[in-house]
Amino acid sequence: MKNKHTSTRRIFFRCQKAETAITHMIFFITAIILAMGAITVLSADVQSIVSSSSVNSKLIAQQMRTDITIVNDPLMIPYDNSGNSYAFYAKNTGRTELTPEFITVLVDGILVEPANMDVEILDGDVMWRPGDILVLHVTPSPSPLESGDHRILVAAENGKSGSMSFKV
Repeated sequence: MKNKHTSTRRIFFRCQKAETAITHMIFFITAIILAMGAITVLSADVQSIVSSSSVNSKLIAQQMRTDITIVNDPLMIPYDNSGNSYAFYAKNTGRTELTPEFITVLVDGILVEPANMDVEILDGDVMWRPGDILVLHVTPSPSPLESGDHRILVAAENGKSGSMSFKV
């Protein structure tokens, strides 16, 4: 009878050891799954950060290579009475080609709508290349401008701009 109890006890201890091993294995698998989930989330965040910093560095590099200079005489701005427009001359003094369609113009801090602006490159090209002069025929609001001091700002598609104060 003693042998019977001893063998029952041994089976019980063996099962308890097996249960402990199974519990440890379940915790281990759960820890691995949680770690893989955390790695997936973190790697997605890291990839997002890397791609945004890459885009920002390209934009900053492009801005550093872009420069716009308005080359008008600030005391004598050409005015066309028939079209109520002023002619401004902007030179691409940077090292990048710019697209004239994406030029933004502000006169006295007020945006000039594309419908109130005619843009042409003096040499007739499609791209505004370094050294080229862009002629901006601008009809500001109100037109004509009141006599006195004014300011024009010409901005490229990458945010780089050139400005000039002028008198009418």
